Amino acid sequence: MIIDIHAHLGWDFTFEELFAKELLIDKMNKNDVIQIVQPGTTHDIERARSQHNEIAKLSKSFPGKFFGMAAPNPHTEDKKYEDEITRCVEDLEFIAIKLHTYATGVHPNSKCGRKVFNIAQRYRIPVMVHTGSGVPFAAPINLVPVAKDYPNVKIIMAHCGSMILADEAATALSLCPNIYGDTSWTAGYLLLNWVRAYGPKIMFASDLADNFETELAKIKTYGFTTDEQKSIFETTALNVFNLKAKLNKS
Repeated sequence: MIIDIHAHLGWDFTFEELFAKELLIDKMNKNDVIQIVQPGTTHDIERARSQHNEIAKLSKSFPGKFFGMAAPNPHTEDKKYEDEITRCVEDLEFIAIKLHTYATGVHPNSKCGRKVFNIAQRYRIPVMVHTGSGVPFAAPINLVPVAKDYPNVKIIMAHCGSMILADEAATALSLCPNIYGDTSWTAGYLLLNWVRAYGPKIMFASDLADNFETELAKIKTYGFTTDEQKSIFETTALNVFNLKAKLNKS
């Protein structure tokens, strides 16, 4: 089983890029992969709702193959933000929240950032946080105080600092048992070192549909053992996103 924990669907209003449904379906058909899908960056709650609805439709069309990750802009008024997360979790059956620090200009340890972790704690779901480009908001080290204050919330560093801040990502992984990382745009030697230093805390991620084969080859060719590959492709994600029951249901 391959679980891709980081995929996008919809128009990104920050980076002006379309993440097309057809590419996700094509990736699924060619690779028999399960994808956790988040919207592109939006800046108002109406567009966020629309993109969340499209992800929910995709999930219903392919049961057990697509799961939703909510990502309304945290600058949204508190009640509207919380209402949308509640709708996504309770009505659309989404399984996680995304905080894009760079695209929305949110420091994870700010008041605005912490409301993401507050509601994630309430629903017992993980939070994926963009790290790497976009300093100071996207520095991995910012997650350490948050992780310590929310020890029951699993936090995933998207891109693990994007190479330039890889040392900070390693520090975060070493200090906080509830901090994890994804493989996208990170060198294979770093991932190999981290898996062996910090245990099964790294999960497979493509970020972009056309990056899937590259990320897949990186894990399959860099010297990971069979057990290490299994943890990256499957078992860690099953645990972090509590997917076993949902997959059995589908």
